[in-house]
Amino acid sequence: MIRSKLFLLAAGHFAKTCVAQASGWMDGQVNTTMCYWDSPRAAVIRDTLYIDGGNLWWEPGMNDGTFDPPVADGNPLGLVYLLNFSKPFDTTPTSNLSNAFTTISKASGSSGAANNIGPQYYDGAMFANDYDWMTYGGLLSLTNAFKPPGANSIASYQQYPQGAKTFSAGYLLDQLPTEITRYVTNGAAVSVPSENLGFYFGGLRAAEWGPIFYQPGPKNESIRADVLSNTMIEVDMSVQGQETWANNTLPTTVPGRVNAEIVWVPVSQQGVLVAIGGVIDPQFDNVNGTLNATATSDSMAQSPGFMTTVSVFDIASGSWYEQLTSGAPGQMTQGCAVVASAQDGTSHNIYWYGGFDGIDATKPFSDDVWILSIPSFMWMKVHSGNSTHGRAGHRCVKPYPDQMFVIGGYTALPSTGPPQCVGGNIIQIFNLSSALWVDKYNPSVWSNYTVPSMISVMIGGSGTGSATQTAPSPSGFSNSSLVGLFGTPYNSSKIATWYPYMASATPNNTRPTISEVPAPKSGGTPSYLAPVLGVVLGLFFVTLVILAFLLWRRRKIFKQSTNGAQSEAGTLDNRRWVTNWLRATPVDAKAPTVTTDDTPSSPYEEDVSRTDVPEMGDSQVHEMMDTSMPTELHGTGFVPLSEAGLASKNRKGMVKSQSPGSHASQTSSISLMSHISAQRPGISPVHAPRADSPSLGESAAGADGRNRVGSGFSDVSESDRGHIRGISDTSVSTEGGFATPMEERNNTSAPGSRIVETLVSPTRPSASRPGAVSPLTPPHPVDESGGYLAAGRGSPGGKRKSQFSEKLDEVDEKK
Repeated sequence: MIRSKLFLLAAGHFAKTCVAQASGWMDGQVNTTMCYWDSPRAAVIRDTLYIDGGNLWWEPGMNDGTFDPPVADGNPLGLVYLLNFSKPFDTTPTSNLSNAFTTISKASGSSGAANNIGPQYYDGAMFANDYDWMTYGGLLSLTNAFKPPGANSIASYQQYPQGAKTFSAGYLLDQLPTEITRYVTNGAAVSVPSENLGFYFGGLRAAEWGPIFYQPGPKNESIRADVLSNTMIEVDMSVQGQETWANNTLPTTVPGRVNAEIVWVPVSQQGVLVAIGGVIDPQFDNVNGTLNATATSDSMAQSPGFMTTVSVFDIASGSWYEQLTSGAPGQMTQGCAVVASAQDGTSHNIYWYGGFDGIDATKPFSDDVWILSIPSFMWMKVHSGNSTHGRAGHRCVKPYPDQMFVIGGYTALPSTGPPQCVGGNIIQIFNLSSALWVDKYNPSVWSNYTVPSMISVMIGGSGTGSATQTAPSPSGFSNSSLVGLFGTPYNSSKIATWYPYMASATPNNTRPTISEVPAPKSGGTPSYLAPVLGVVLGLFFVTLVILAFLLWRRRKIFKQSTNGAQSEAGTLDNRRWVTNWLRATPVDAKAPTVTTDDTPSSPYEEDVSRTDVPEMGDSQVHEMMDTSMPTELHGTGFVPLSEAGLASKNRKGMVKSQSPGSHASQTSSISLMSHISAQRPGISPVHAPRADSPSLGESAAGADGRNRVGSGFSDVSESDRGHIRGISDTSVSTEGGFATPMEERNNTSAPGSRIVETLVSPTRPSASRPGAVSPLTPPHPVDESGGYLAAGRGSPGGKRKSQFSEKLDEVDEKK
């Protein structure tokens, strides 16, 4: 199903034949009161009743104390009216119940005119669960002011998130599947929140299932809804935003009808639906609003049967049944119905209020209250009303188990002029337990439902239940399957209850004197401009703060670098410049030696001797770019190594040396070792010997026959051994735990490469100079890469080899 957010509505206005109360008042008008409300659609989400559409008329109150005749509203602002059950009110004639409602608008920015996206529908359905509601069906006025929505277009409103999903409250546009059309009206709608289901039963359609409009006139008969619909539309709202629809054709035993009522009864696996009332040919679907003799005769012969025989639908099995009743009233349409169940579930009482016979709308409408008690399927009138208070085309809801609200409706049509305002105010309150009308609603005053005494006398038991008449009498159920359906209780744990409601302050329901409300005009500063500018400017300010901090930090780092600031161990303060320098250095370039004036005796803390690191590949190693003596080797007391002595040794027998890691800090270590260049014999990688320098000792052959440096290193001083390791493992460290790109590589050479020849780093005693700051780096996994940038972390043992290993065998070849 395609779905899009209804943020903006295109331009377009309803055609208005009189001043609309929502957009402008008459000269001298000081207040207004809801007069009557013909066929809106309504549904409850948790604690709030939502009312949309219908034909709403207002009674203007003038400044001289008089009231003008009712005027049609037309709802140009696309308002949806909300009645919250936490708000108390009274229904006395002096109360202006217009103040009991709040509104939300379907128009752009909650102002301006509604249009083809959210127009005003007459009749139709509103399906709801505990999270959102959806509209379906109904009639639009035929006008050139806007283009009507398509045959598959419907709208919905999301109030609460259902499940784990991205949620934003507001209006949405939906599209029906191809096998379902919105061109149906005056059907019976019911919502089942505990099952996330909605149903639309029967109604009227056009002869060819095409577009239909509200009172299109004699010249437009083809777009009049005057044919009975034999379908029941079903919507599954289990997944928010992914509702599924089904079009079910009614069996021939269940005839279509107009403005029936369908209710949900909590029995069996998913509950059952019971359809009551309705007529086959109401006078309001004809061109002149009257029935001829033939239509009247047919209606009087068939329509009473919708009260004497009711249709029962089992949701779980999808099966229909027809069940006879007893004591039924005559034919009735455009009434309303609610269900109240006994506390023990032995009886379920369907309350029907108001309506008329569908034949003559000029006769007084019903103000009676009837109850159909099931499973006995017995009718009884529990309240005889006053004909002056009767109404039709209204909606009923149940805020508490023992209370029923009657919303809207219209009165019998006068011979001339518009209908009169409904008697007893736009809202009426009926107590289901006492079967009496009350004129005050207080959300703090309620009780559990008790079966009225006249019903308990008829079906047995008491007010709390225990009915003894559990089957129709005397004929019993028309189908044996109904015994099991009504004998199986529904899992009531699936029914969420949202009462009791927290009472809010008592509103002033008297007719207030209100200043004239002018019609909204275009232009001016949009209401959303201030919050949008606030958000934009806030983001701009935050961005400036972040930018200033980054510039300050960069300047501080640059200043430290230009001042030559170095750590005690001869390391650079700016870790990122070392990384950038390494990345910018060509693969075959020689890394210059970074020196310090105060070289510690040894930067190493533990034994780092290794013999298992393979040598680098055969890429050519260039000579050092700087021919001067390495500064850090001054005064070290190293024993000079003559070129002849070095050449006499088997360089392939030398043992590999690696750079130790760092445990105490996360510093980068770049091991550099310069080699003896055959092309430049005058350059020595070591300083001139000191007189008191000890001998390096003799080399010894290892177990594998290869020459290794012997134990003569034990005679070398602690300071000298650290400097010997420094030949291959000169460290360049930066403070903090920033590793260079080369440390992220492994130094394992490709198969077949020669072993790198370096000097063995002798074991470092536990005593070390406090100033040394190049401890071991935590071990890292071995990588398979190699080369210049691959010099990095060592073997699984956790120790690292030198990042820069020179191939010394070139000297052998040249010599």
